[in-house]
Amino acid sequence: MRLNRLTAIATALVLSGALAGTLAACAAESTASPTSTADAAFADRMAAALTQWRASPSTGPFAFEIPGTALAASLGDGGVVATASGEGEPGAPLAPDATFHIGSMTKLFTAALVMQLDQEGALSLDDTIDRWFPAAPNGGAITVRMLLQHESGLDELDFDLVGHVAPQELIDDVFTRPPVFAPGTEYEYLNAGYIMLGRIAELAAETPYAELVDARFIEPLGLTSTYLDGEGTGPEAVDGFVLVCDAGEGADCAKQFGTVEHQEASPQWTGAWSAGAMVSSARDQAVWIRALVGGDVVGGQHLEQMIELTPLSSEFFTATYEAQGVPAVQLGEGAGLATWNVPGVGLCHGHAGAIPGSNGIAAYCPETDLAIVILNAIEPAGLTPGYPGLTPLTAGTLGALQR
Repeated sequence: MRLNRLTAIATALVLSGALAGTLAACAAESTASPTSTADAAFADRMAAALTQWRASPSTGPFAFEIPGTALAASLGDGGVVATASGEGEPGAPLAPDATFHIGSMTKLFTAALVMQLDQEGALSLDDTIDRWFPAAPNGGAITVRMLLQHESGLDELDFDLVGHVAPQELIDDVFTRPPVFAPGTEYEYLNAGYIMLGRIAELAAETPYAELVDARFIEPLGLTSTYLDGEGTGPEAVDGFVLVCDAGEGADCAKQFGTVEHQEASPQWTGAWSAGAMVSSARDQAVWIRALVGGDVVGGQHLEQMIELTPLSSEFFTATYEAQGVPAVQLGEGAGLATWNVPGVGLCHGHAGAIPGSNGIAAYCPETDLAIVILNAIEPAGLTPGYPGLTPLTAGTLGALQR
């Protein structure tokens, strides 16, 4: 899944301390054999940058290395190229086409699905959710659009239940707790909202969520390494690693000493469902994000709604960055897509994701016609958990593809 946005940004800023020591081997080669001449050239050009990125994290007193990173990108009409550095599991070199649990990057499939169903008239973004969930608190005031934009005001999932009960039971449990704010008055990132959107899509289309995603996106785009964990089939995902410390694990370890350990199987891998249970490769995600943001998946008006920053999200991110005294990177979100201002590249649209064992991002940058995907075999990864690797790697990736 992913950290609450406020927590994610605060953690990002804590983790941005200077790396202790110097990098000894910036020119380390990719650890896996590339699949084409183009991949080989890309791997060579990106080797030093990937080595530096993997050595960059710090929680203050403790510097650690990202065990493995897979990177895929495409420029204009050029094909997708991919490379990898490090390990996906202890002692196992990470292949460029390795599959990962991609966490909240799954939400783009859910948002695109809802947009298509709106286009077809199976539902409306302005429908209130009491149409499907009569027991929802404020259900007559919360719209589908508000769920997409994280403005519903509903409470979050009980993560102790994720992976142990069905999606509808997760939703029913959320409805037992009072809302945290009035609908449409605040922005707060909410995994529960995207579980609800998955169920709304199923009920509106009278078809299981996994079948809808497979038929509408995975098969047409030839995403051969992409599937919903627990319901689809495909290459087994790497387990990845986790940062562990006395305070807990992952983001709990900010400002803490810790160790990087093998990630054990997590119930979230299947239980996150339409909010975070997809498995995919960096190469597949590069195809997907270009198709989606490039306009090949939903109509123009619906794509605009996915991208256009909501005032509430813009206010949230502006205030958060200003409070920390640092330049804003994430500018806000629309109805599914986030927008980042990436130095040397411009605006990029996409989604990040984190789940036990992995942390990644997929983005398309229209000003340069660049699609880039970074998948890291650890949670958290890098200096900025909300956009892991995007700012340090994107400009170099663009340069490598332009050579």
